[in-house]
Amino acid sequence: MSLKDLTVISPGTRKILAITLSVALAAVIFAFFYYRQVNRSEDPRVAGARLLMAEYDRLSGGAESYVLFHLLDSADLIYRSVPGYGSSFERGVIYNNRGSSFLMKALYDSSLTESGKVAFLELSITYADSAIKVYSNWLDGWEELSEEDIASRLMSEMSETDPAFSGLNFKSIFRKRVKDMMLARVETPRRLSVSYTNKGTAYRHMMMPDSALLWYERALAIWKHNRTAESNLSVLLGGEPVKPGIIESLFPPDRKKK
Repeated sequence: MSLKDLTVISPGTRKILAITLSVALAAVIFAFFYYRQVNRSEDPRVAGARLLMAEYDRLSGGAESYVLFHLLDSADLIYRSVPGYGSSFERGVIYNNRGSSFLMKALYDSSLTESGKVAFLELSITYADSAIKVYSNWLDGWEELSEEDIASRLMSEMSETDPAFSGLNFKSIFRKRVKDMMLARVETPRRLSVSYTNKGTAYRHMMMPDSALLWYERALAIWKHNRTAESNLSVLLGGEPVKPGIIESLFPPDRKKK
């Protein structure tokens, strides 16, 4: 067989390649217009905050994540300046991110002295408490509301006459915010559970097992699939870390279920 024969593409192969390329192109086009529409539906008043949060998520994750707090500070400033966002769940996410960062620093920076480790653990608890307060207050005010009730309340916080919405599709932006709030009714209890878990972990490493037990149990009471809390609780009680089974790894619990 010659080199020329190896490079010859059969009609059947050409057909398959054409179909594959067409499907890929269609997917790219769909994704472009879909995400452009999603971005246009975001509340422009807090768009900058969302970008800052996304940048923090992209860059953070290690023991030195606290050096990126200027991103969280700037995002928080935006949220606090916009009606309706000052007491919303988004600010709880910012507090939790700070607390998680200090917890990571305390647990994984081997250069810390014992007193330094305790100082970072205490900071992580302080920010976990702030996140817990924001999440709890938000749930008290919004968790039991219907979609219609949420839309009605949001009307007092979002006005089509606001210059920030000039030239934009206000109805689309408003619907997106209602949708976000509906999703937050499900996600915020999980966020609260994560804050409880972080607080429990800080207490565990401060050699305060009774306090750690309390917060792990609270975390699991509102989100039974919180594997981090379950694993830490197991270790606290002298057991082994808990790992998800093969079935759960392949088919994680429905996000709409607690």
